[in-house]
Amino acid sequence: MSQENIETTQGVQIPLARETRRHRTLDERIAVRFPALNRWLSAAWAELPRNSRLRRALLVRGVRQGFAAGNRRDFDFLLTRFDPGIEYHFPEPWQVDFDPLYHGHDGYREAWRVILEAFEDARLDPMELLDLGGCFLVTVEMSGHGAGSGVSISQPLFQLYTLRRGLAVRQDDFQDRAAALEAVGLSE
Repeated sequence: MSQENIETTQGVQIPLARETRRHRTLDERIAVRFPALNRWLSAAWAELPRNSRLRRALLVRGVRQGFAAGNRRDFDFLLTRFDPGIEYHFPEPWQVDFDPLYHGHDGYREAWRVILEAFEDARLDPMELLDLGGCFLVTVEMSGHGAGSGVSISQPLFQLYTLRRGLAVRQDDFQDRAAALEAVGLSE
């Protein structure tokens, strides 16, 4: 990408705290039980201005809830945050062991299945959120142990989520923050 097409990072950076709940909250149970209501609320949230404090609070809560659901393997709730046509793109170095692209809710579940096959106790803990309007970037600490070897891993991962009507329609994972920002035409 040429330098003249790259803008400097202009987003709202938000530090995130680890979420460790083991059970769904009332609003999570409602989201799973009434998916149409959840889609409507997501679309309303997406219309708020990027610098709105309410938008930030809802985005932070949604991201923390989503990662907590993934860590407790609650995919029924996690998938309420994703469009049924979600595209999940693995980082290039991982494409040797994993498919490069997974489609839809079933594909997203399959991606998690292959991750858990390789790292049975995989955890993704969000550290920072960068709200860019139509997308957001989450800096994640990925940790776990190899299922066969028991070797410990702990590495940063950068997950870029593209939104439509408040739901993620695409997730791209990167091992490098600069590459994630470049994917949306930004630089540090």
